[in-house]
Amino acid sequence: MNSRKSKKVRKGRGGKIFAILLSIVIFFALIIFGVVMIGRQVISSQTDNIAAKFLPSSEGSASVTDAVSQMGSATPSAIATKLNENADVIKSQSQGMISSAKATSTDSKVTYTLESSKLNKATVGALLLASGDQVEEVADKVLDSMKKAGVAQPKLQVDLTDDKGNVIKTLNYSA
Repeated sequence: MNSRKSKKVRKGRGGKIFAILLSIVIFFALIIFGVVMIGRQVISSQTDNIAAKFLPSSEGSASVTDAVSQMGSATPSAIATKLNENADVIKSQSQGMISSAKATSTDSKVTYTLESSKLNKATVGALLLASGDQVEEVADKVLDSMKKAGVAQPKLQVDLTDDKGNVIKTLNYSA
């Protein structure tokens, strides 16, 4: 009978191991969460930098927004001409992000092609997510300008292409 009393009973060893493993998993999860959140912050700031390069600054007098606002009513060909006149300004404001900007027109449509070797689908998506409202604002001004000129169904198409001419993203706007 004494032999049974002298044996040590090992209770809770599995529970201790489980608690340690759970603690390690939670610790790594917190580290991964922190890294992801820092990465999101970095991506957000980089997207803002790219958006600032692409979209015209409100301080500059020769921006696309100002050019469209000054037009009043204009036909698609007049808008395309104005955009082509401002192509150098747009390229310089983009700080190398845009290598070519060209506008063409038909009776009721303006097609604006922006070419860049530094864009891909992910950066375009992030750019539009961050600054899509500003792009829509400019598009609405262009469409209103064409409406005032008597264009029946005005349309604006913005093609974002890579340096090989492959279309990355097409944005279509109509009134």
